[in-house]
Amino acid sequence: MEASGGDEGRRDYIPLILQIMADRETAQRSLARKTGISKSRLALLLHRNPAKRCRMSVEEFDKILHALGTNIVRALMRDEIFRDVEPMDRDRYEGVVEFVCEFVVGLGQNIIEALETIGGIDGSEVRKEWAATLKKGVTKQVALAVADLMRRRTLIAERDDLWR
Repeated sequence: MEASGGDEGRRDYIPLILQIMADRETAQRSLARKTGISKSRLALLLHRNPAKRCRMSVEEFDKILHALGTNIVRALMRDEIFRDVEPMDRDRYEGVVEFVCEFVVGLGQNIIEALETIGGIDGSEVRKEWAATLKKGVTKQVALAVADLMRRRTLIAERDDLWR
């Protein structure tokens, strides 16, 4: 679960776990109790110094995230979304994480069902390159929806000002 010298491209998820623990004000002792992982093992898994950490299994990672009220998909998406976002700005964008997770989870099944409904096309014809077009379309629709929401809020505020 952590990156080490020869593991190019691997990511260190311990800072993510520590951040979630801090956000939820969860101490290691409490987390050990909730996960069933011993306090000493948990301390080794979550050591702030990567050189002193033990390698975490996927099962342990899953238990820890579950005890923190999240899951692997949401945690990894949060890490990816916040990769270049300043820590002090993350609270503002937490809704983006929830939105993206809700959008992505189940999307594959929905696409399979759509292909089945269309008939004459199967999954082997779907291409990775289509994702860029889908992302642009979704982003454009979200931007339009937010702009419309802001426009409506402005109109309501103006009407309220007229009645005062």
